[in-house]
Amino acid sequence: MENPEDMGLEWQTFDLPNIPIYQTKLPQNIVDRLWDYVHKAKKNFNSELAGNIDKSLLLVDEEDYFMNYVVGPVAQWYVDCIDSVPWIQNQNSHKSKSMVLNRFWVNFQNKHEFNPIHKHDGLFSFVVWMKIPTNYEEQSQIPISKNSNCPLASNFQFTYSDILGNHKSYTIQMGPHQEGWILVFPAELLHQVYPFYDCDEQRVSISGNICWS
Repeated sequence: MENPEDMGLEWQTFDLPNIPIYQTKLPQNIVDRLWDYVHKAKKNFNSELAGNIDKSLLLVDEEDYFMNYVVGPVAQWYVDCIDSVPWIQNQNSHKSKSMVLNRFWVNFQNKHEFNPIHKHDGLFSFVVWMKIPTNYEEQSQIPISKNSNCPLASNFQFTYSDILGNHKSYTIQMGPHQEGWILVFPAELLHQVYPFYDCDEQRVSISGNICWS
């Protein structure tokens, strides 16, 4: 087969508009502040959430600190950087609006519990992993997973469609290395958390939704 360049053809490529996911490792002072929020939480929030887990509690963002200094700025980057994507264009004259942290909660997940595939309300969502007592490498070796061609025990997973309409997934392997990391993503992006096994400690994560005010 002849080289396309030898035929005088100069192919160009372009990427269709898409929506990124942002992540960063939070500094210890912010992690400590989040733990303080967790220790003060009292109001049960399970009935408002999809999770099939032991306990979820509503958090209070004191002085709007987490919104103003952590998730608010990255939410603004989303709006500024991907104006061409219809998902942002359809958000009703966003340039004249401000964003708020609408829901903010902590999840305490025990072994065998899970968060089924779901999406969130609002414009953007986030998850912060505070404590991960298991390691995906060990979890993939439990009897139900080690002979599978798709071991997913304990992991976090996004689900989406590609430009051909095919089902795709992006898996984040869970372990202590994820503690203190935050992901910020479009609220309508489907995601799920698989159960973990053979561990009596709780997994602790924080989530929230950002909406137009």
